[in-house]
Amino acid sequence: MQQVRDDFDRIALLMEHEGNVNETYSNQLLSHIPLDCDHVLEVGCGFGAFSRLVAHRAGRVTAIDLSSQMINVAKGRSANYSNLEFVLDDFLQANFQAESFDCIVTIATLHHLPLDEAVMRMKTLLRPGGVFILHDLLAAGGHIDKAFDAVRLPLSMAVQFWRTGRFRARREVRRAWIEHGNHESYLAPQEVRAMRDEHFPGGRIVRHLLWRYTVVWHKPGTA
Repeated sequence: MQQVRDDFDRIALLMEHEGNVNETYSNQLLSHIPLDCDHVLEVGCGFGAFSRLVAHRAGRVTAIDLSSQMINVAKGRSANYSNLEFVLDDFLQANFQAESFDCIVTIATLHHLPLDEAVMRMKTLLRPGGVFILHDLLAAGGHIDKAFDAVRLPLSMAVQFWRTGRFRARREVRRAWIEHGNHESYLAPQEVRAMRDEHFPGGRIVRHLLWRYTVVWHKPGTA
């Protein structure tokens, strides 16, 4: 985890004043959060952009990240949000009580964590009847899937320009992401289905064009 922490401290310093392409699917993810949600946890909050959106429709939001630089920027951008708390900690070690959240969201973070341990902890922290929303990067699933890269690449550049005013990130930002990606691996579509079937039976999987997927799961029971 130290390597991940160091990488994101570096990326945070480079990207503090830039837009975030990860916000492309924010409205879709937000639509899965119940309107009467009391307490939401975001795991891997980064600069806190999604946490701030959630704070407009939830009673309380707790957002955790292990990068001190990310948390510093998030706090600075969120000074007017009295119902939003940022926590600097390793999610697997953080002192949260079981069944204490009505909704748990994690965006582009699960692939940094030991999968089974992380999802079991999230399920433990989620109240019965609560909603779990997982959004992460997706590995190509075969020749047909890879062929869609001819569409994805120009679309990704267009989104990059829309979000940041650039068709490509600055060279130093690209270099930081490439170096970070050298020790990352993502689930392929069949692995996402297997993970869903094992940990989130009945959960809905949505595949997105820009190398992303979403899993939405309602924990059985009532609070």
